Amino acid sequence: MTAGDLSTSAHGNRPHASAHRPLFIAAGTWAIVVIVLSQWGPVPDPVAPGLSWHAHEMLFGFAATGFAAYALTAMASWAGPGWLSRRGLVWVMAAWVVSRLAALAGAGDGGWLFLGASAAFMTAVSVILIHAALRARQRRGAILALFACGLTLGQVALLWGLIPPRLPLLLFALLLSMVGGRIVAAFTWNRVGEGASGHARARAARWLGLVSAAALAAILLMGATAQGHETLTPVLLLLAAGVEAGRLALWHARAVRQDGLLMMLHLGYAWLPIGLALVALVRLGLLPISETDAIHALAAGAVACAIYAMAARAVARRGEHLRPAVVDLVGFGLLWVAAVARVLPLEGAIWQAAAPVLWVAGWGLFLWRHGAALRQPAPRPVFSGPKHPRRTSGR
Repeated sequence: MTAGDLSTSAHGNRPHASAHRPLFIAAGTWAIVVIVLSQWGPVPDPVAPGLSWHAHEMLFGFAATGFAAYALTAMASWAGPGWLSRRGLVWVMAAWVVSRLAALAGAGDGGWLFLGASAAFMTAVSVILIHAALRARQRRGAILALFACGLTLGQVALLWGLIPPRLPLLLFALLLSMVGGRIVAAFTWNRVGEGASGHARARAARWLGLVSAAALAAILLMGATAQGHETLTPVLLLLAAGVEAGRLALWHARAVRQDGLLMMLHLGYAWLPIGLALVALVRLGLLPISETDAIHALAAGAVACAIYAMAARAVARRGEHLRPAVVDLVGFGLLWVAAVARVLPLEGAIWQAAAPVLWVAGWGLFLWRHGAALRQPAPRPVFSGPKHPRRTSGR
């Protein structure tokens, strides 16, 4: 299979596909399957020594699929429509199924065959994004392609036991900071307006984002090289958490609270500084929770809520405007509370059972909503609404 089999130029005659629809549904389905099997069903064997099926699939079966749904859909905004053909989308979904079946089968003695099958999905996504970025020569495309390659290489390194199991999650944190932060900022300033104070706040938020990205990148480098990991990591995590909280404060405005979709993005992004701070404080021995619980603030909080909030925009078009349905808000609320229940050190059977039940209920509503949207034409653009009239400093 070549890059040309997966994608086509903007001037090609093959019909383009709506990648967000099958991929978001695949992500939501797998979010439920992973938790149901882990909590109440026969738990699949570890994917590799020291790597549980649950951890691997939450990252590369669920989170990576959500990333792919956004990246392959947003590709039309920087590379032009038509870069992913319907046949190419079929290949991508086939690769997703192969990767999920390989993970269910476990490593065994498959060697390179197992590695290739497990990384087939992210490899296909990387090929498409690289091909489009090179042809379009767009910086935004290059960033998405770079992260796709990083996730692919990280998955292979994780399956080979070359990096710690939790290191790829920090790559997702960096992805949220760099790509997710840019998305939240763009939608925020579009809604709030760009007066003189807005421009100043936007510049300050961008600088804070660079600091956070540098801190997270340093942690990833130290984790990959096993140098300075124990001493500097908590400090850098706290630095990243602080500046991310600062970005969120700079973005916030009354208009944000009046826009349900934008508020979902902000509430989801809030889990990024919370999760980074919790992991740092646990490593310093200052919190009575396990590092696993703290890690779930990033996974079940930041990553999952970001995917849910972004996907909600794809089914929220009302004419020229984007407005969430009640089911979108309820589903997101269930997911957000599930993250709280998973992280809080609460005793009792009811709290231990609450998080997975809320999680499954939230993603169940997600699937019902996105399944119903299949009967409607795909919106264009998928994630963006009309621009808010610009405000001047004198208004």
